[in-house]
Amino acid sequence: MLWRTSLNVKPCLSKSDDEEFIGFFEGYATTADIDLEGDRFAEEALAKNTEQLVGKPVLLHHGRDRTLGDTAVGRVVEARYENGKGLWIRAGVYRVFENIWRMVKNGLLNALSVGGLIKRIRFGDRIRVIEDAEITEVSLTQRGVNPRARVSLVFGKSFEAVQGPRALAADVEAVVKGCAAVLDTPYFSRLRRRLDSQRLKRAAAGEVHD
Repeated sequence: MLWRTSLNVKPCLSKSDDEEFIGFFEGYATTADIDLEGDRFAEEALAKNTEQLVGKPVLLHHGRDRTLGDTAVGRVVEARYENGKGLWIRAGVYRVFENIWRMVKNGLLNALSVGGLIKRIRFGDRIRVIEDAEITEVSLTQRGVNPRARVSLVFGKSFEAVQGPRALAADVEAVVKGCAAVLDTPYFSRLRRRLDSQRLKRAAAGEVHD
């Protein structure tokens, strides 16, 4: 039966791997949480898939994209199962898919999902437990049925962290950065100038003593 469900170690890639990909991302491909469709993986099923997940293709929307179909846009280069958290992966996006990499960096493709074959399933009270399965692919999606299966970090060439994720919505730019970083976007620049102006006016009136 075919199924689809959504969902820091040292890098050890070779030079050829680095040249093959335009960038890398990591996150939880899926977890043992109950998803929005009432399904969940048994932890044993996830742990069993860890080793064979390396090398599996990364697809776009489970191969349902009108343009790309089931063409792989990348592949999994590292995987591990973390008890109580889920099936963690690191994957690379092939250089020829610069537009896909741009969407991953900008947070437009920030959900992960897995597809494969169910071998054994148990029906519980209002939920279905996948006790054994073979995961054959990981997909990048805009929205997954498992809210915890998401891209958590993106890297440029040689695992150098890149800025992001960034998203544009209703002409307002939203940027996620470290707490110590300066939010240098049009919106925050205008806000900062307005606040600075107000602070100077209060200082001139003797209201500010910091």
